[in-house]
Amino acid sequence: MPAPRPVQQGDHVFLVDGSSFIFRAYFQSMNQDARYNYRSDRLPTGAVRLFCNVLHKMVREGVMGNKPTHLAIIFDKSEESFRKEIYPDYKAHRPPPPAELVPQFPLMRDAVRAFGLKPVEQIRYEADDLIATYCRIACEAGADVTIVSADKDLMQLIRPCVVMFDPASGDQKAKGSRPERIIGEAEVMEKFGVPPAKVVDVQALAGDSTDNVPGVPGIGVKTAAQLITDYGDLETLLARAAEIKQEKRRQSLIDNAELARISRQLVKLVDDVQLEVPLDDLVAPGLDARGAIAFLKAMEFNTLTRRIAEDAGLDPAAIEPDETLRIPPGEAPGGAPAAVVAVAVATPEGGAVAVATMEAARPDAGPPPARRVEEVKAALTAVPVDVAAYETVGSLEQLERWIAGAFDAGLVAFDTETTSLDALQAELVGFSLALAPGRACYVPLGHRDKADLFGAGLLPGQVPAAEALARLKPLLEDPSVLKIGQNIKYDALVMGEQGIRIAPQDDTMLMSYVLDGGLGSHGMDELSERHLGHKPIAYSQVTGTGKARISFAEVPIDRATAYAAEDADVTLRLWQLFKARLVAEGMVPVYETLERPLVAVLARMEAAGIMIDRQILSRLSGDFAQGAARLEAEIHALAGETFNVGSPKQLGDILFGKMGIPGGRKTATGQWATGADVLEDLAAQGLELPRRIVDWRQITKLKSTYTDALPGYVNPRSGRVHTSFALAATTTGRLSSSEPNLQNIPVRTEEGRKIRTAFIAAPGCKLISADYSQIELRVLAHVAEIPQLRQAFEDGIDIHAMTASEMFGVPVEGMDPLVRRRAKAINFGIIYGISAFGLANQLGISREESGAYIKKYFERFPGIRDYMDATKADCRANGYVSTIFGRKCHFPAINSKNPSERSFVERQSINAPIQGSAADIIRRAMARMDAALAGAKLSARMLLQVHDELVFEAPQEEVEAAMPVIAAVMEAAPEPALKLRVPLRVDARSAGNWEEAH
Repeated sequence: MPAPRPVQQGDHVFLVDGSSFIFRAYFQSMNQDARYNYRSDRLPTGAVRLFCNVLHKMVREGVMGNKPTHLAIIFDKSEESFRKEIYPDYKAHRPPPPAELVPQFPLMRDAVRAFGLKPVEQIRYEADDLIATYCRIACEAGADVTIVSADKDLMQLIRPCVVMFDPASGDQKAKGSRPERIIGEAEVMEKFGVPPAKVVDVQALAGDSTDNVPGVPGIGVKTAAQLITDYGDLETLLARAAEIKQEKRRQSLIDNAELARISRQLVKLVDDVQLEVPLDDLVAPGLDARGAIAFLKAMEFNTLTRRIAEDAGLDPAAIEPDETLRIPPGEAPGGAPAAVVAVAVATPEGGAVAVATMEAARPDAGPPPARRVEEVKAALTAVPVDVAAYETVGSLEQLERWIAGAFDAGLVAFDTETTSLDALQAELVGFSLALAPGRACYVPLGHRDKADLFGAGLLPGQVPAAEALARLKPLLEDPSVLKIGQNIKYDALVMGEQGIRIAPQDDTMLMSYVLDGGLGSHGMDELSERHLGHKPIAYSQVTGTGKARISFAEVPIDRATAYAAEDADVTLRLWQLFKARLVAEGMVPVYETLERPLVAVLARMEAAGIMIDRQILSRLSGDFAQGAARLEAEIHALAGETFNVGSPKQLGDILFGKMGIPGGRKTATGQWATGADVLEDLAAQGLELPRRIVDWRQITKLKSTYTDALPGYVNPRSGRVHTSFALAATTTGRLSSSEPNLQNIPVRTEEGRKIRTAFIAAPGCKLISADYSQIELRVLAHVAEIPQLRQAFEDGIDIHAMTASEMFGVPVEGMDPLVRRRAKAINFGIIYGISAFGLANQLGISREESGAYIKKYFERFPGIRDYMDATKADCRANGYVSTIFGRKCHFPAINSKNPSERSFVERQSINAPIQGSAADIIRRAMARMDAALAGAKLSARMLLQVHDELVFEAPQEEVEAAMPVIAAVMEAAPEPALKLRVPLRVDARSAGNWEEAH
């Protein structure tokens, strides 16, 4: 530290609100690639990295053209300030800090020291009080002061010698980011309607929901500003409250005068703190380059390390990282410190359960993670879910208070209520917000009287939609405020239609999916009952069922408030619990890299949609109808009579009754079983009638599911088909598609391929299909370490021909296609745990022959059998298997006493790590794709994901440039987390329609 120097006229003092910036840096870090948010030992460091960037810029350049003579980085020492003595409920309901932020608190202080500064904090006082005291001392000495913060509570300090500097909120080019700005007296007047000296009086009346400052009920900032302007100050207003004409306002001021006075004590900053660190001691240093580099290397912030080393003319390799910042392995899952799960939760009595503190953020402090999670759960369930306590927001002033509370808290649970499950065509009826357990509201926008549903009249007591959304937009788009939702992709699409982008976000449905995939559904009602012991109001309870069901727009506002606000409240509670569990169970990387980034990606894909050619579909529908009629005639001829081919009962009676075909079995209802497996087994035996029925079913299904139905899915506004992708629908991590399902169009039949020709590019564009080549076999070669397979992939050899050569001793050159086809069936069958019976049906051979093939396969590739046996054993022991990226696929029935069920689950457990790893790889590619295309200045956009394939639309002139970028991203997707032992290969082609590009 430099030698002390008295502050004097002409000096410029910088006072940095470190506590406020910590939270902002954390939420900004959630907008960046998750790879940059963790050290290699999985210690969360994203907020620290952004903090260091700002700190470096401030020390080196100052702000807005000014460099400091004195610089203080000021933190809150603890939550227990003197204000608790005045009002015990002060900040009692403040939401807990995010679990991953807690271990970064002490690292922020380490960063300050590393840059040659001294972190300033003092017990019983908040950072704002220390800033107020330093301001007074500096101004009295004739110096100028810049407070670096966006905290509105500090605006009361602004005067001719004091301004605030609000740093830019994230990437200046990002939509929704807030540019850096200077806040002076004019900006305070704009925000509060009064000059800085009167801000405390306005805040005393309006209160602060985030800090639990009570204020006067029914008075918001605008009303408070008008009252203070009219009466001069708070005491004069309270003394003359009886003069106020509005009865409700007058009575509220009279009844709550003492609360207003207490609130003023809470919001007024003290400027006479007996400082432990004098301002004269905080002379701005030159950058301590060596100390900074040692810290940055320990944090693995490579870019900033290089920048500082180059500026200082130092060789970073010659400076050792600060080993005191290294976390010993094994302290917590993933190498992260145990205190990473620390949270604090509000209690019904207005206090808080501190599950861990900032001081407990070192590896050797606090109870074990599992116990902490249980403490979090106990604290959450102790706060009652009281639907009567939720607030209906009926005015813009009320809404602004809630929005301000969300900005102050740095997070908000958000949920929309609409008229349709189709997010792109739904009408927004209202939205709900929650800031802490038990503190939630509903903002009605579009509720109508049932009798006037199609009229123009809205029910009274609602906020004008356009004005409400204008107020909401800055909150939902601000990078420094985390938005929490349950299936938030739906809400993102709904708000996207309003021109609002939600970012950053967390999704409780996806958190649950990461933690408990395969152990049950992930709907909010089920999660609430399972984890919180609370059964929420069902949607059907407010809308009714059957013919009596009404639109949500017809639901009375009071009932809508109870339902919608409860959803936001429960979602926030689940988030607090799941956030702790993710870290305690070592699942943060899975959520951050494989789930959370995909929400925005899939929302963009769904909003984009894909064009279809209705004429092609109409023509195909006619062709399929003719083909079905022809097959139906052949079926009737083979059966010797006419019957309803679509009736399983009539079909069973023909096959097993009249014709007496052996092997029939009856279902529990007494009817003959005629499922696809039965018919395909009979067809494999050479029976013509079952084969014709299988063909008839396939062609009629294609007609009804696709050629007839797809035109009905065209969005009237966009003219495109918009499928919906589900992230949490399968045990293995595979995405699913619905409304319409575009992942199940068959590609192995000529008819299915014809349907793909109807999916077309927009005029002037082409579709690009980028498909992983044999990705699951490549993953198998990696996880099972099969030398022959690895070498074949390395050499680019035809893997199926190689397998046939290895198994049957035939040369690859001139190989019989039938032999290769059998090897291919075995290769893929092994991945899915195929049985001798299944392989026999697939190849049309005897079970003895197929059994011999499988036996020989395992003899030739013994590593595969070892992998399968080890995987089953692990699943039996743990109840789950894991992908190569750590996703857990749970199989609770693995130890079932039912042999058939157990055998089925064992096959699933064998396949899950392979299929799941392949799914994770393409997710990683999708998460990076938009940035890669934008970086290459390409406007191509993803439209579809079909398991191992991505479909893009690109301007025709960009196609040749886009395909190598797309392929490169997909092939490098596992890195840097993992380097596969076999190379990935992607085939990319373009055409005017999907089939030709595939």
